Amino acid sequence: MLERLRTDLVWRLNPIRLLIINADGLLTENPYSMKDAGIRNGDAIRALRDLGINIAGFSVRRSETISSIGSRLGIEPLYQGISQKSQLYYKIKAKHLISDDEVAFLGGDLSDLSIIERVSFSAAPSDAALEVKARSYYVTYGNGEGAVREIANLILKARNHSGGIFK
Repeated sequence: MLERLRTDLVWRLNPIRLLIINADGLLTENPYSMKDAGIRNGDAIRALRDLGINIAGFSVRRSETISSIGSRLGIEPLYQGISQKSQLYYKIKAKHLISDDEVAFLGGDLSDLSIIERVSFSAAPSDAALEVKARSYYVTYGNGEGAVREIANLILKARNHSGGIFK
C-alpha cells in the first residue's frame, strides 16, 4: 500500500461518513485469507466505525453466506435481493442524513454506475468491468476480497494524514 497518500485522496476521503459496499463478489467465503494484509476486513470495518463512519452493504441476491460474512464483519445494514440500486442508495443516504460528498462507494458491477457517478469517492476492484473502472475515482490493487480492506485502509490513512506523512 502507499506510504504517502495522494493529496486528492485525502481531500475526498476526509469528509466520508458512510461507506456503502456492493457485497456481490467483494465479500467472499474467506475474507481473512489475503496474504500480507495490514489489517483484516473485520478489523478495518471496526476501525471505521470507531471513527464514526457508518457501513452499509447490499447484494442483488439473497444468500446466507453473504449474511453470515456481513454480520461477522459488522456490515449493518446489509440489504439483500436488491433490484433498484439507485433507489436503495437514496434510501440509505436519507436514513443517515448525509450528502453525496460524504459517501464512499465500493462496487464493480455495471449496474453500480448510477451510484458511482453520484458519490464523492467511488472505487472499483481491479477485476471489475472496464467501464466501471473507467468511471470510478479509484481502482483497488487487489481483487474482490481485498478491496474492502484496501478502501477502509485508505479512509483510515486519510483521517490520520498529517503533512503528507501518515501518523
